[in-house]
Formats: sequence, C-alpha cells, structure tokens
Amino acid sequence: MEIRNILSKKSAKLLVLLLINMLIVTVSAAMYYSLSMTSTIDVYAAEVYFKEGTDNGTSGLVVMLGGQNTTAVITGLRAYPNASLTYTDPIRVRNNASAGTYAQLRLVPVTNPSGNADQFVYIKFMLNATTAEYKWLNYTSDGSTWTNPTGATSWTVTGIDGGEEWPIVIYTMANATATATSSVTIEITVDVD
Repeated sequence: MEIRNILSKKSAKLLVLLLINMLIVTVSAAMYYSLSMTSTIDVYAAEVYFKEGTDNGTSGLVVMLGGQNTTAVITGLRAYPNASLTYTDPIRVRNNASAGTYAQLRLVPVTNPSGNADQFVYIKFMLNATTAEYKWLNYTSDGSTWTNPTGATSWTVTGIDGGEEWPIVIYTMANATATATSSVTIEITVDVD
C-alpha cells in the first residue's frame, strides 16, 4: 500500500502542479500593458526656398514660384539643334537661415523625363556654388530613349551658408535634326538637410 500511496501522492502533486502551471500561463497570457505617445507638430516657415534668378523674364523664360516658394515651374526654356545653350541663373536655392545647410539635386524617377527623346541630346541641371562645388543631374538621350542620371548627386561638402543663394544652372542641347515643336518635361527636387 505504501507504493500505492506514494504513487497517488505523486499523482496528486503532479496534478496540482499542472493546474497551477495552466493558471499561470492563462493569467500571464491575458496580462499586457500599453505605451502611449502624443506628438505635437508645429508649422514653420521654410528657411531654404526657391528664388527667381536674374535670367527670369529674359528670352521668354518664366519662373513661377508657389507654396511659399518651395515649388517652382520653369517655362520657356529653349534648346537649339546641335548647339549647347546655358541658362546661368534661371532660379536659385536660398538659405535664409543664420546657419549653413546641405543641399542636393535629386531626380524624380518613373517616366521622367517625358517626351521627345528623339529630339534631344541632353538636359543638365547643376547646383552651382561660389566655392566651385558643382552637383549635376545629367539627362541624356541616345536618339530614342532618355537615360536618367544614376541616383542622386552627393550632398554638398560645405553646404549653403546662411544668407547665401546658389543658382541652378541649366544646359540644353537638341539634336541636329530636331523640329521646332518638340518638347520635354523634367521634374527634379532639391533635398535640404
């Protein structure tokens, strides 16, 4: 009988331990706590923005600024057959802050540029600093399709100092057999750090 008592005591203990274990698992699975977070976002005026360059209004070039000068549309840019045309100051990037900041040109991918690849040789954009830190986006055409620049240009080394304005220089060239009614639309961005 002692063996039977020992076995039944062990069975009873095992059963009690299993029940306690199930109770602990059930209770711990139902327990949790939450973290809570609230954010406040304030609107600030842009410290780096576009500004019309000295080429605006010359030879049909029009710079239209919008969204507190954080967006721009440039119309009237020209390209001539087999000749390079340079717009040295159509639009500028201005840092109105007291401290310096970094900037880069970046392409907007997908179907960009759109239109008439057979009519152009290239369209280039250059963020031009007085310290000769040139950053390019070079869109080229092989006569049938556009080739986008590979990735973004690198961040400028020293950045745009407070109060400085850097022009975005634009170079265009149409191919030798281009027709006068051809056009292309290109969208780029200026990233500011």
